[in-house]
Amino acid sequence: MKILIKSFIIVILSIVSSYSACDLKAEFGEKKEVFEKREMIGRTFPLEYPELEVFPVLADDICPNQKLKDVGIEYRFLNNELVAINFVALNDDRNLVSEKLLLMNYVKNNYKKFDTGKNPNSYEGVEVIEKTNLFVVYQRITGDDGIKDEQIYLSTPELDEKLSKFYAEKEMEMTKN
Repeated sequence: MKILIKSFIIVILSIVSSYSACDLKAEFGEKKEVFEKREMIGRTFPLEYPELEVFPVLADDICPNQKLKDVGIEYRFLNNELVAINFVALNDDRNLVSEKLLLMNYVKNNYKKFDTGKNPNSYEGVEVIEKTNLFVVYQRITGDDGIKDEQIYLSTPELDEKLSKFYAEKEMEMTKN
């Protein structure tokens, strides 16, 4: 009987761990210098604003157990502080990554289940999920070119507000010029 109970507990724990969120190897608010010491990253993306830096990594390199093949993770730093993390489906014109429902299922398993209708592959929209000290936005929208823009945005309410203010200030500067 003890073997049966131990086996049951092991099965339950393995199911729970397979659906746990990826360890992103970084903490919101940490400094870029601390992040760079982990040596899991390459060079930053060149961006429009020098205050904003993005470090791209393949999700399989960070979360090998999550089955997020062809998904990128972008660590976003504003003034050398980690303010957001994006998971991005690396789709081409056939949208094969989005068709696998990888990011949608990741959100549903780790943050919140939401209604995607009878055919989840036809779902288009944005889901905003607010948890204690975590702000999650799931987006799946087809662009004019037919390529699905599917991503998960993660931040904290405070850091998201910082990033939003930064973009708003940049927009105001552009309208003045």
